[in-house]
Amino acid sequence: MALLERDHALRDLENMLAHARAGQGMSALIAGEAGIGKTTLIEQFTATHRQAIRVLWVACDALFTPRPLGPVHDLALQIQGDLPRLVSGDVNRTILFSTILGELQQQPSIVVFEDVHWADEATLDLLKFLGRRIQRTSALLVLSYRDDELGVRHPLRFVIGDLATSSATHRIILTPLSPRSILQLIGDRPIDPITLHQRTGGNPFFVTEVLATPHTDIPPSVRDSILGRAARLSASGRAVLEAAAVIGMRIEPAILIEIVRAESEAIGACIELGLLVSQHDWLAFRHELARQTILESLLPQRKLMLHQLVLEALRSSPGTRANTARLAEHAEAAGHAEAVLEYATIGARQAAAVSAHREAAAQYARALRFAGALPPEQHALLLENYAWECNIIEQRPEGIVARRRALEFWRAIGNPLKQAENLYLLSPMYFVLGDTTQAEVASQTAIELLSTLPPGRERAHAYRIQAALRMFNRDVEEAIVWGERAVVLAEQYDDPEALSAAYNAIGSAQIFLDYTAGRASLERSLAIAQANGLESSVANAYTNLGSASGEVYQFLDADRDLTKGIAFCIEHDQDNARLYMQAWQALTRLYLGRWNEASEAAAIVLRHPGASAISKIMALTALGLLRARRGDPGAAEALDEALELAERASHLQRLGPVRIARAEAAWLEGNRVRASAEAAAVYDLAIAKHHAWFAGGLGIWLWRTTETTQFPDWMARPFALQIAGEWRLAAQEWERLGCPYEQALALIDGDGAGMLAASDILARLGARPALEEARQRISAITTRRLDKERYAGLTRREYDVAILIAQGKSNREIAQALTVGVKTVETYVTRMLSKLDFTSRVQIATWAVGKGLTQTPSSEP
Repeated sequence: MALLERDHALRDLENMLAHARAGQGMSALIAGEAGIGKTTLIEQFTATHRQAIRVLWVACDALFTPRPLGPVHDLALQIQGDLPRLVSGDVNRTILFSTILGELQQQPSIVVFEDVHWADEATLDLLKFLGRRIQRTSALLVLSYRDDELGVRHPLRFVIGDLATSSATHRIILTPLSPRSILQLIGDRPIDPITLHQRTGGNPFFVTEVLATPHTDIPPSVRDSILGRAARLSASGRAVLEAAAVIGMRIEPAILIEIVRAESEAIGACIELGLLVSQHDWLAFRHELARQTILESLLPQRKLMLHQLVLEALRSSPGTRANTARLAEHAEAAGHAEAVLEYATIGARQAAAVSAHREAAAQYARALRFAGALPPEQHALLLENYAWECNIIEQRPEGIVARRRALEFWRAIGNPLKQAENLYLLSPMYFVLGDTTQAEVASQTAIELLSTLPPGRERAHAYRIQAALRMFNRDVEEAIVWGERAVVLAEQYDDPEALSAAYNAIGSAQIFLDYTAGRASLERSLAIAQANGLESSVANAYTNLGSASGEVYQFLDADRDLTKGIAFCIEHDQDNARLYMQAWQALTRLYLGRWNEASEAAAIVLRHPGASAISKIMALTALGLLRARRGDPGAAEALDEALELAERASHLQRLGPVRIARAEAAWLEGNRVRASAEAAAVYDLAIAKHHAWFAGGLGIWLWRTTETTQFPDWMARPFALQIAGEWRLAAQEWERLGCPYEQALALIDGDGAGMLAASDILARLGARPALEEARQRISAITTRRLDKERYAGLTRREYDVAILIAQGKSNREIAQALTVGVKTVETYVTRMLSKLDFTSRVQIATWAVGKGLTQTPSSEP
């Protein structure tokens, strides 16, 4: 196919290659729908450089469950060094990824990963790893993918979103051809280019498929075009094409020959007709759409037989029998239960070993479809492995079903230890989904079962999970007790994972009682995880150090912990923990007055398609409160979404920050009734949990909106001082904590000097609504001072009497006007003479006229 309308893309690639050869590596993301010409573009670009620079080209397999790191195995065949040895062994993926990065640092290279929309999770992790570090190399990393096949939660979207933030990444979007270019392809054929463009949408593959059948009418679909071309093959050619379609997108000639045997002479006809193409040492369909069309045309019996032949050929070939994912797929299609169980189970373990957890879960699910005849114990273990992977990839409903089935098997077998293990692992899965009742039942039942058995590591894990449940529920004293029990057992049975998790739960609970002690326990959790190479536990320790410190308003410490934790997670690709920490970083920096940074951190989380609900809650809370404080639009929308998510969790940990933010936002709008309702919604829960900071954060808005003054004496100090009228001390506390906005709100309640200081802070922050409140209060003070000077110490009623005297009214007329007795008026006059140091009514009249007091008196008593 002629390369048309791709000059800009070629120029972009040339510019990126120039940067790479100069030591500034880059990533090119080439996107477009199927058939748009991504491969053709890359082939033409690399063809012009093959003599001068190394070109490494790999492709991702179009399997339902792809082989983990399949492209890396292909890459190992093209380069020397340690990679071929490492990829064939059981090596830590960090070493493997670092080896590949080191290879790219050795010499200028163009590295093509084709069709990464089919990549397994481990390969996506590799691409993210390389993309984040590509600038350290002299390589151009080219990734092609079909953007029209990426769903909202497609794993590749997460990688693209991550890489797109780097200046070393450039995206090239290939668009359909214009009618002018289609006219060039048509040549002298009697075909209308406008009509052809409308029918094909300008897709180059569709266009050329139509043009490849010039003696037929324009086909209604690509499928008809492909089948029409395939129909021109002989019976042998059709047999070759069908076998090739079953083998896969990439076809090893030896495997194809093994299957079709005598008919292999027809391979050439398939190539000549353009249905198959030769790529390096293998064959391929010109487009995946063509292969799928051939597959769909096969009769079920024919497809089953071909899958059986492919399975046997792959099993007997030394070069392919290690690809367990591929073998499992053909085994399933062939209905070979024994082979499915063998290869799917091995493939799942291999995938899990390199953190390709989605592929691992899919392989375990495949094995379970054929597990009916397995002994109960093996069936139960298979279910447990599947449940574990489901939990990791956040498919918890499926994981819960699998673990409950495993639990039934262990009950039937009579193994209480395995029953308990499945129960305590079920507990956090229920909890994350918001089913706290089931979580509590599962945890308690596990503990009861284990209490009848000798102590062991299982009991340590059951106790640390119960500690975590109590901590999440902010039952902090109980959490500490359970955590300490877990520590004893974890130390006794040398289980660092349980030990780190136990100290994490203890510290996260202690921090609400004794901040210093809580941080010490969390830092111990971190040290244990670091010493034992437990990356997830390290990330969890940093997460709770930052978020727990933030929850008790120690934002300066929180920011330091979160910064370290985010850096760790970026380096070790712990994205879930990173996003949660960045969400907390957004709220932390909001309170620290670093509002632009807060906005950026929240945006990172909310743009990421993989952000969890708990990450979104904190990011939305930060964003909504920031908008409210600035007086920007969109505050209500963000805080409404945050509340919707928080109410699903129904925990004080989530509801507290959201309700505090919503109360403030309502107060800034002048809606005291709604502000009070927002604060009251979870105030009683905060009191019940003895949460000093949430009780204070909610209580301050109840105090501002309802003038309530009855609050517990254990409320957090800055709020308690404010409510007690000690606004100066409260402001000093907020200044010590590094919270300028809260400092200004405390000063607003002070005297004129305090309000002026608050105005300066709020103006510097850009807090328009609160600044307006401060200015109104300053204006009110000024008015009262002027009124005091004007009234000369008279009461409002005495002031009214002075007005009537200035109008020439007698005491009786004044009494009638004010509906009081004459003697009362005489008393007012006597007091006024004393206050003004006058001796007669005339002097009062003269003074009143001089002050301009001529308005109608107030009707108030």
